[in-house]
Amino acid sequence: MPRDAASFLGDAMRKIITTLINATILSLACAPAAFSADMPVRNYTKAPAIADPAYSWSGFYVGLNAGGAWGRVSPNYASQTGVTTAAGFAFVQGLTNQNMNSSGFIGGGQIGYNYQMQQVVFGLEADMNYTGLSKTATTGTFGLPVCGAPTCSITQSYNADWLATFRGRLGLTTGNLLFYGTGGLAVARVRYSDTFTLPTTFNTASSSNVRTGWTLGLGTEWAFNPRWSVKAEYLYVDLGSTGYTMPNNLVPAATVVVDHRLTENIVRLGINYKLGSY
Repeated sequence: MPRDAASFLGDAMRKIITTLINATILSLACAPAAFSADMPVRNYTKAPAIADPAYSWSGFYVGLNAGGAWGRVSPNYASQTGVTTAAGFAFVQGLTNQNMNSSGFIGGGQIGYNYQMQQVVFGLEADMNYTGLSKTATTGTFGLPVCGAPTCSITQSYNADWLATFRGRLGLTTGNLLFYGTGGLAVARVRYSDTFTLPTTFNTASSSNVRTGWTLGLGTEWAFNPRWSVKAEYLYVDLGSTGYTMPNNLVPAATVVVDHRLTENIVRLGINYKLGSY
């Protein structure tokens, strides 16, 4: 083959090979973009927020409470022997068989347990409180014809310095708000004293003992934190009657029999701390 023809053929082959190489490089460079354009676009969504679990009232708790207490003693001078005339004693009864009212501070602590089934909450609670309830009332002086002499007087007093209750609770809840009724046993130390002063003698007696009775009430409690809750509560307390005979200092057989019945109305606020896990 002539030299000119061979050179021409070599140049042509080099140009063809160069063109093929350039085309290959260009196609490889454009392939990812084309591949990406052909793929469907994936839609990303925000992960759902983790919801807080519903509040549960189940578990043990301890707490403190404080408020006001209103006490009422209903005395009853029931009978007498040889102290005054029947008419005179009837007059004494009218003067002395009247309520003694008092009020004071109440404060203490409580411990309890709740168990929740859906919206119903069952519970047990015990509390111990100081109660500053006391009253002294003197009727007199009054004269003829009650005593057969110019003057007589009667002094009555009572004191209730502590109260404990042991109660069940039954309530309905809407999340962290609880409405409940409560009732059970009430225990308190109560002191009574009576003195019937005659012109020359007197009848007197006193008692100091632990009384048992019952209590009923209503309340509402709000859990403002997984651990902490506050409550407002009303209780009615009936501690029953205490009776004794008042002998005469000179003539023991000349007696007066008196009964006392104590009831209390209590309004208080409290705060509770839930124990254990929640």
